[in-house]
Amino acid sequence: MVDWSGLFKWSMDFQDGTRPSEFKVMSKEDRTWLEEAMKAHTFNDTDRLTELIKQLTTWGNQKNETIDESNEAAVM
Repeated sequence: MVDWSGLFKWSMDFQDGTRPSEFKVMSKEDRTWLEEAMKAHTFNDTDRLTELIKQLTTWGNQKNETIDESNEAAVM
């Protein structure tokens, strides 16, 4: 979930006030683009950690582990 109020507060805190604000309402197209861009380049920490734990659990529960020869060569 995007914290729009937090982003707005941060933006207002860091404007330098050297010129009048040129703030205008964001168009629906710009808002949609921004939301998609933010979703594509951010993630929920809790969801990601849950995915990683599930994967690690799956790997740990596998009875017949195979050795990746490319990693074995790197160790030697």
